[in-house]
Amino acid sequence: IHPDLTIGPHTGTAVPLRANERMSATGVKLHGPGFLVTEEKARELGLGKIPGLDGHVRSYRHGRDITSRPRGLMVIDLDALEIEEVRSRFPAVYQHLLTTVKPERDVNRDPSRKQFWWRFGRRNTELRAALRGLRRYIATPETAKHRFFVFLDRSILPDNKLVNIGSSDALLLGVLSSRIHVAWALAAGGRLGVGNDPVYVKTTCFEPFPFPDASEPQRERIRFLGEQLDAHRKRRQEAHPNLTITEMYNVLEELRAGQPLGAASQMIHDHGLVSVLRDLHDDLDRAVAEAYGWPPNLSVEDTLFRLVELNVARAAEERSGLVRWLR
Repeated sequence: IHPDLTIGPHTGTAVPLRANERMSATGVKLHGPGFLVTEEKARELGLGKIPGLDGHVRSYRHGRDITSRPRGLMVIDLDALEIEEVRSRFPAVYQHLLTTVKPERDVNRDPSRKQFWWRFGRRNTELRAALRGLRRYIATPETAKHRFFVFLDRSILPDNKLVNIGSSDALLLGVLSSRIHVAWALAAGGRLGVGNDPVYVKTTCFEPFPFPDASEPQRERIRFLGEQLDAHRKRRQEAHPNLTITEMYNVLEELRAGQPLGAASQMIHDHGLVSVLRDLHDDLDRAVAEAYGWPPNLSVEDTLFRLVELNVARAAEERSGLVRWLR
């Protein structure tokens, strides 16, 4: 029996692993709505016409953009620029922020936010370091009914309600998307809101999680399935722009429970090819279990016991000098 009076595997005893360090970070926190602009407004400010502005006006995603549909918003990111450079190179952007952000920052109690009013509230150096040099990265909504992971293009800046993994490797996306990791995330994370939705906390869900020490053929199999999973969901949403990932996973739960599909669920099933989605997840679950050397049908409790034990073993390895770096 644990201190919180629960019994069974206790993920709270797991410790962060060096192998996973500096790879996960939440997204940016703006502290000023004026940083967000529509695509039309971005073009008015010079996007597509003024050289270099495309590096500072970027696509933006937050949790509901991932679980539902993207809002089409962009964000003005001037992190590395001094204000004189902003005014000389991008005068329209300067004026926009001068009128929409600075008045609010002038009364902010934080001296740094007042002084550097054209920059986000936090510099997010951890995020920028984790994503540096990548062509894409892995993201998951911090709070969501279903725990899933997607690739986002490097051009997209994530909101602080997304947890981001600094890797472009579909091997990691595949393992994170597996039943084994989802079981860990549900046990190690928190709950929030009226719906008691699961919360993905990077310090307890990602940093202590022991990834499998897979053989190269096993890695390639997981990579293949991870790519297939990400591409399948994106293709279905491209074909049906009103289709959401949450809807697809709602129907997937109904299929797994053996429930008959109503008319609305049947339409989502057909548009999302949800039976294909189920097959991809089933294949991925088997491939990841094989990479761990575990039976594919372990109970959640047995899975968590093994992960806690593996965390202990990996931590001991790292103390002796063996670190199984993720990148």
